[in-house]
Amino acid sequence: MIKSELNQIKKIIDQLTLEQLVQLTIEDLRELNERVVKTIKAKRKQLIAMIELNVGDKVKVNHPPFRNRLFIVKKVNRTTATLQIEGGVGSYNVPISMIEL
Repeated sequence: MIKSELNQIKKIIDQLTLEQLVQLTIEDLRELNERVVKTIKAKRKQLIAMIELNVGDKVKVNHPPFRNRLFIVKKVNRTTATLQIEGGVGSYNVPISMIEL
């Protein structure tokens, strides 16, 4: 998407008020919701594909208590991954957005 198109969309969203949303029909709201959900799902797929997360990969977690620790990917879910500390015991379910290769 071109940056100018994105800026136009942001302006439209900023201008939407609760009063305007209340004026929409149920069908319009369903269609809006469907488009938002499809967009979120597509972005999740892009995120997973972008970092190419695979079982067995060694990764880091972008979270203060886990800085400078390496983890091994045990399982990849839709929005999270199960990670085990390298050489440690126990596992953590971590949002994919917090994982760094």
